[in-house]
This record gives sequence, C-alpha cells and structure tokens, in this order.
Amino acid sequence: MIFLVLFAAAAITFGIQHKAPFLHNKFDLLDRMLVCTYCSGFHGGWLSYLLFRWEDLSVREAVLFAFASAMFSYSLDEVVKYFERAGSLEE
Repeated sequence: MIFLVLFAAAAITFGIQHKAPFLHNKFDLLDRMLVCTYCSGFHGGWLSYLLFRWEDLSVREAVLFAFASAMFSYSLDEVVKYFERAGSLEE
C-alpha cells in the first residue's frame, strides 16, 4: 500500500508542477518551489499522507513520508528525464 501512496504523491507532484497553471507566476518562492521536483515532492508527500491516514495522523510520520516522497518523486523524475533524452537521441 505504501507504494500506491508514493505514486499518488508523485502524481500530485507532477500535477502541481505541470498541470496547475493557476499556481504559476504568483509568488517568487512558489515559482522556485514548482521548478524543484524535490521541493514539490515534499509537499505532495504530506498531502498524500493526509489523504491516506486521515483518521490516524502522526506529525512525525507525515514529515518522514514527505521526505521519502521528495526523494521518490525526484528519483522518478530523473529516470523519466533519462529515458526521454535517450529516446530523443535515437531519432
């Protein structure tokens, strides 16, 4: 189940970075966060944790999950970038 929540966090991260134009160009700090997959992954992580563990919340677990999500989102983003670059070199 934890992998499902991590993928949900990665989906939230992708969504706020690429599919939510209303968030962009509002505040400098927000714009810098939206460019950083690690930063956005942290926030996507605690949001997905809240959705997953709504009845039994733990601040410590939420923070730990947010950091795990940040690393997972960043790693997934880098793997996808690698394959996108490799695919464009073959053409």
